[in-house]
Amino acid sequence: MAPAPRQRLPRTRTGGQPGRLYDQAQARAFLKGRPIPSAPPAGERHPDDLLSTDEVAAALGTDASTVRAYASTGYLPHGTELHGRRYWPRHVVQARIDAGDQRHHPERTGAGRQPGNPRIAAPRGRRTEAPVQEAAAELARAEGEDSAALTAAELAQRYAVSRRTGERLLSAAREYLQQSGRGA
Repeated sequence: MAPAPRQRLPRTRTGGQPGRLYDQAQARAFLKGRPIPSAPPAGERHPDDLLSTDEVAAALGTDASTVRAYASTGYLPHGTELHGRRYWPRHVVQARIDAGDQRHHPERTGAGRQPGNPRIAAPRGRRTEAPVQEAAAELARAEGEDSAALTAAELAQRYAVSRRTGERLLSAAREYLQQSGRGA
């Protein structure tokens, strides 16, 4: 005879893990009213063990949010949902670790941004670009001739950029003139 449905079941997972997960032998023994066999010893790992998002993240060396992103993009299988939580079999996670494409370990694959690689990003820092110099020269010329000043709208049209970028360009040109000592 099976025990009452609301009867309290002993925890099989320790360490603050949510929920109660049982293997097939434990579930059958419970339903038949027999004593529940003990869980495998701690540390013994079976390929069919279900790992939570946090456990998969620890195995892959990433964050739990990255594991969820991997599942949604197909890098990891969708997993199995039990009681509102997602789990992955240990063998699936191990297969991902053993696979050649390891997004979670760019140091092993050479993927990702390489520090100092000029093909990826130009060096950062203040630099004067040609449009700033051209705008500064035109501002200085307009000041010397008492002609109409250069506007952000004109710069935006000339360089095919937004009006806000034209305002930034004009501001950079004025700053360039002040630094070079020509005033503006």
